[in-house]
Amino acid sequence: MVEIPSNFIGDFKVGDNLVYNTGVLRSLCEHNGDGSLNKLVVVQVGSILEAALGQIIYRAQNFNQEGVPNIVEADRQEIEGKKIDKLNNIIDVMRKYDLLNELGGGIYDELHTLRKFRNKVHIQDTNEGVPPDEEAAFTSARCVWSLELCATVLGFLSQKFPRPADVAKYVEPLRIPDA
Repeated sequence: MVEIPSNFIGDFKVGDNLVYNTGVLRSLCEHNGDGSLNKLVVVQVGSILEAALGQIIYRAQNFNQEGVPNIVEADRQEIEGKKIDKLNNIIDVMRKYDLLNELGGGIYDELHTLRKFRNKVHIQDTNEGVPPDEEAAFTSARCVWSLELCATVLGFLSQKFPRPADVAKYVEPLRIPDA
């Protein structure tokens, strides 16, 4: 298990929900010996990352006194005035302001790929780049990839965008299962 400080979270209820949902993710992984829960793991990872990445946007929009470390104030002010409510938009804003660039140039494409697989929660939908056969789409390799991506992104958010130490301790650490 990987333990990640939740010091980047601004809305404590979202933080509590992230803690709860990482617990659900651990439970899914513990019971996924045969791979039959791969889809649920990938969907859960997508939901966790959407909420976590959304917290950086939330803080940029609402914490104008505190600010957000490693976001230029002019960029934070631009983000503050935008309506950003879907994972697609969150990823695009992160890309526009180079917020995840240190994770490598492919991080935004990886997040969009995860978004497409997460959107397969709608069984009838077809998503570009996602096999229509869900058994082929949600392989063990896809499951491992999503868990690794989750741990990498959450760890980065914790290191790059921490809140001040006196308020960064109110949400439990996030515990992600090892891939």
